[in-house]
Formats: sequence, structure tokens, C-alpha cells
Amino acid sequence: MKIQTTRFGSVEVQESQVVTLLEGMLGFSESHRFAVISDDIGEPFSWMQSMDDPSLAFVVVDPAHILPEYQFSVKKEKVRGLEVGDVDDLQVYVIVTMAANVMDVTVNLQGPLVLNKTNRVGLQLVLNEPKFSTRHPLFTDSPENEVEYKEAIRKENKLASVRVAAAG
Repeated sequence: MKIQTTRFGSVEVQESQVVTLLEGMLGFSESHRFAVISDDIGEPFSWMQSMDDPSLAFVVVDPAHILPEYQFSVKKEKVRGLEVGDVDDLQVYVIVTMAANVMDVTVNLQGPLVLNKTNRVGLQLVLNEPKFSTRHPLFTDSPENEVEYKEAIRKENKLASVRVAAAG
């Protein structure tokens, strides 16, 4: 199916890319259907493009790429609507907040998106975990050696391609 977006123009998406957020996203509760748009250039980042509002899109990333030890607990009744059979059926994303300086880019660890990969239904949680921030730095340290510097440049180039795509 084709969807119209303000960032990417007309985009072809497969049904397997479409997720329904039961309650929408915080501040955007009127938008429930999103297409998860990924490409090799932007990996590990993806876009969650609203199918209800062509101008609404978020950059997201699996938090394991940023903080491998990121874990949280949630009561079963909170995720009941996701109809989860197995925890392996879940995909977690966090929203990326872009900035002019790549070292100022942050992710929201307190508001993860949890998606059931099987039925493509999800929701945004609000965690009451003081150890998590809504503005966790994507890059926490300055590179200390050549390997870290090259990795920071690689990540910056990927983020730059996301910024270019956002600028349209």
C-alpha cells in the first residue's frame, strides 16, 4: 500500500511494516497506525511514520544498540492488549531526539515503545524508573582512542543520513 508523508513523499509499505499503537504516542493520541520504515543506510535507526498524519514521524532505535543492559519490568495487565504469547515476540524501541550537534542527540528511556511482532500491535509505556532518563545521551563519552573515534564517526554519518532524510 502507498502512504503519503511530508518527509519522504509517497512511500510503498508492506502490511508487515504497519503497527497499531493502542493508545497512540504520548502527545499524539489521535495517531494509532504507524509504518516502521527502515533501510540499510540508516541502520540501526528506523522511522515510525504515522499513517494517520503525514507530517508525524519519529526516529526510533532498539535500545540494545545504545544500552545493552536496558531492562524494565511491567505488569501483565499493562500489556494485556498486546496479546503477548512469549516475551521473544516483543520488539522494544526508544524514540530518538535529534540535535544539531550529534553529541547532543538523546533517547527517551522512560517512554519505550513495545510492539508485538506477531500481531503488530503496540503501546508506549511510561516507566517510573528513576535510573532511566527521557534525555539519555546517545553518545555518553567522547572517543578516547582511534577505534572509538571511528565508531563515533560511523554513528554520526548514520545520524546525518537520518537528518538529511528528515529535512527532505
